[in-house]
Amino acid sequence: MTVKTGEWIAEAWELIKQDFWMHVLIALIFAAVNGTGLGFIIIGPLMCGYVYIIIRKLRNPTAPLDINYLSKGFDVFLDAFVAYLLIGIFASLGLMVCIVGSIVVSALLIFTLPLIVDRGMGFWDAICASWDKAKLNWFGISLFVLVLGLLCGLISLLTCGLGYFVAFPLAQVPIVLAYRDNFGLAEVDVAS
Repeated sequence: MTVKTGEWIAEAWELIKQDFWMHVLIALIFAAVNGTGLGFIIIGPLMCGYVYIIIRKLRNPTAPLDINYLSKGFDVFLDAFVAYLLIGIFASLGLMVCIVGSIVVSALLIFTLPLIVDRGMGFWDAICASWDKAKLNWFGISLFVLVLGLLCGLISLLTCGLGYFVAFPLAQVPIVLAYRDNFGLAEVDVAS
């Protein structure tokens, strides 16, 4: 299990800068969805769509981001919804133990959505595969999640919330880079 926190964040920032306004638009869409009563139902599939967009960019670095692919997450709606729900429940249970428990559980499940999108796994298989891989270096991946959370929280806090539009992609892109480095990208685009 490889953990390259600084490298992933630096590479993510370079990727975000290439299509900066598209990432800002996607962050705006997520903010709008979270503000609705239906946000909890479609946030998982939307996250899978964003993961798909990032993976497409990694496969073809010269192509611009295409926001139309955000809908690809709805191709795996049930798995995305259930996985996102279970991750939230498990992280909340970890929070009952202590904040550290929530961070560790979130870290252990970090690869779930990329596995659903890139490998076409069902939600439970993706959760188990993420857990099995991340537990090999649970401390390192937990520090990665903590650093991402602190960095993105600080960006938003210091900009009175406006930094959310940078913090949101900066929280998501490094996770996909971590997935790439630990699982590799699937040879075939299963979402096509």
